[in-house]
Amino acid sequence: MTNFVRTLALSFALSAPLLAAIDGTVVNGTTGKPQAGVSVTLLKPGAGGMQQLGSTQSDAAGHFRFDHDQPGGGPQLLQAHYKDVNYNKLLTPNVPTSGVDLEIYETTRSAGQTREAQHLMVVEPSTSQIAVNETLIIDNPSKTTYLNAAEGSMRFYLPPAANGQVRINAQGPGGMPLPQAPQKTDKANLYKVDFAIKPGQTEFQLTYVLPVGSPFTFRGEVAHVKGMQTAPLRLIAPEGVSLTGSDIERVGQEPTTRATIFTVAAARGFKVDITGTGSLPGSQGANASAGSSGSNDESDQPRVTEGDPQIYRHLPWLVALALAILGLGLITLFRRSPVRLPGGSTGAR
Repeated sequence: MTNFVRTLALSFALSAPLLAAIDGTVVNGTTGKPQAGVSVTLLKPGAGGMQQLGSTQSDAAGHFRFDHDQPGGGPQLLQAHYKDVNYNKLLTPNVPTSGVDLEIYETTRSAGQTREAQHLMVVEPSTSQIAVNETLIIDNPSKTTYLNAAEGSMRFYLPPAANGQVRINAQGPGGMPLPQAPQKTDKANLYKVDFAIKPGQTEFQLTYVLPVGSPFTFRGEVAHVKGMQTAPLRLIAPEGVSLTGSDIERVGQEPTTRATIFTVAAARGFKVDITGTGSLPGSQGANASAGSSGSNDESDQPRVTEGDPQIYRHLPWLVALALAILGLGLITLFRRSPVRLPGGSTGAR
């Protein structure tokens, strides 16, 4: 019996490290100092969603501690809630669980610190419908989080022909795509999304479909958040699709996908005639609908459907297109520059 007790005690001793503590400090990235009184939650991602393992508050020195993590391995998530914004830190099995820095930031209602880095719209007509996939990437180089529910973090125009159906995902720095609900503004067909723009890069993806037509006139509007530095809207037409209109200017063609790139020259509303069919390589394009909620809701609010937008199917091609746009822009600047050779000479004789 004594040997059994010794064996049992040894087993508990060996398994103790598996139930390690998780501790660290909540650090205010805006001030660079520890932050007291912040709610911190320990979560376990799983097939059934997030399981809450515990909750605590940072003390006067910003410290927090969870005595035991979840046995069995797998990633865990530390989540700090500060001034209406959640800040996450993923703990993978190979990451130390002691002395963890969990960073939070002060918030501001001014969007002046943020800027649109890229604004792309891919138009993919098929024989049954036209899929429109819009990407907006916002940079926040500051040390504060932009959050303004009244103004929103991004705005977009939804054509009436979309019947109020749109799929929206937002992805913060180092985070996962999260479904978002559109909110009406005081202007018809113009909507906003309320999502915190943390320091780093935030990406929005929108997908909706329109009735088929050839030729088809697409009417859109360039929408921006007040105070945010803007970027030009680029229209992407896959091979086989033609876009024409006085409100757009051709930038060039991406050599790999042979997609044509246009810049919307209009400051607000624009009109484009679309002919032909096509989609970017590797995409189901317009063959995949933005979806219907399937509900009997009679309200005039747009219906958001869950899941990744179709644009994620050809995200690598969009990266290539973005690089092509930057390259074309540099070439244009070089050609227009009066200084091309060292010493300020243009090379003219």
